[in-house]
Amino acid sequence: MKIEGNKLVALLISAGMTTTFLAACTINTDELGQGISELGNAFVSQPEEPEETTAPAKTEETEPEPTVSETEETTVAPTATPTPSATPTPSPTPLPQRVDFSEYTEIELTDTFIVTVEEFGEGSYTDDDNNMLAAFEGNRLVVTEASNENVRDSINIIVNGFYLEAEGVYNRMTAKAEAQYKLTGVVETVYGITVDFQYVTNGRVLSVLMSYEIDGTEEDSKTVFDFASFDMLTGQYITFASVSNDPSALERTLRAGLENSLKTQAVIDSATNKETDETEETTETVENSKIPAASDFEMIYIAPGPATTKAVENSLATVYGIKDGVIYSTVVDINTYSELLNRYGMSVCVVQLQDDTDL
Repeated sequence: MKIEGNKLVALLISAGMTTTFLAACTINTDELGQGISELGNAFVSQPEEPEETTAPAKTEETEPEPTVSETEETTVAPTATPTPSATPTPSPTPLPQRVDFSEYTEIELTDTFIVTVEEFGEGSYTDDDNNMLAAFEGNRLVVTEASNENVRDSINIIVNGFYLEAEGVYNRMTAKAEAQYKLTGVVETVYGITVDFQYVTNGRVLSVLMSYEIDGTEEDSKTVFDFASFDMLTGQYITFASVSNDPSALERTLRAGLENSLKTQAVIDSATNKETDETEETTETVENSKIPAASDFEMIYIAPGPATTKAVENSLATVYGIKDGVIYSTVVDINTYSELLNRYGMSVCVVQLQDDTDL
């Protein structure tokens, strides 16, 4: 019994030691796990640190900045080489330039209205041997002073428009002559364009007769006319419709009056020449001469005048007719046409009435 009791005590003691040992093993296992996990973290963080430290080194090596600069320098070098070969070569002749635009005349039409007439000339040439291609010359008219600036500007716009048209013809003829020269090497036709502005005034109305003439080949040669009348006080563009209640009747009357005046003048000239033995013309040959009929005139105009510094003291007017590039004119007394003129027409044509407050 004692032996069995001792065995039981020994078993209990060994069981307790085993429990204690197992508890100790459990604690050590947890600490070992933490240590292993920390060691694992250490192993994980250690390779990341060299990657971070080596990453900038790799980027520095992978970005070959000096190589790029070297390539840039090599690309810049070819662009610098053509620079010496790009030396400017002046053309033998400059672009067409106006050779004379300095001569002008100022005309004081009234105390507050001044017109400037400018004489000019210019030419265009070939680029190699200075052969002339075309010439442009004549005069142009500009209103340089008026009591109302809007009046001045409106008149200049109309008149300058015709000048620009003539200048455009000059440029076109220059191009035509140059194109022919490029094909044949010879300037076959030298074109000439002449522009002209003539004016008359009675102190209230300014009338401008404009023309340009093309001298060149037969197909290009022609003369172009235009006409404009302006109220110098208001800048109004004066037409048959503005001065007459029946513009068609006024134009027909002016056409007939111009034809009759030309025939009468032709008879007078013929008789004068016959008396002086300058010619053998008779009245019959004069009647058969090429005097345009009233309906043959391509355009018909009426202007104040004839031009005189004392035009304000008369009621004369000039009738113009154009046929086949020829200007025909006659002077008439505007009072003859008073029945066809409205109140405004009488006020601007018969200048004595311009100060009448009832008009």
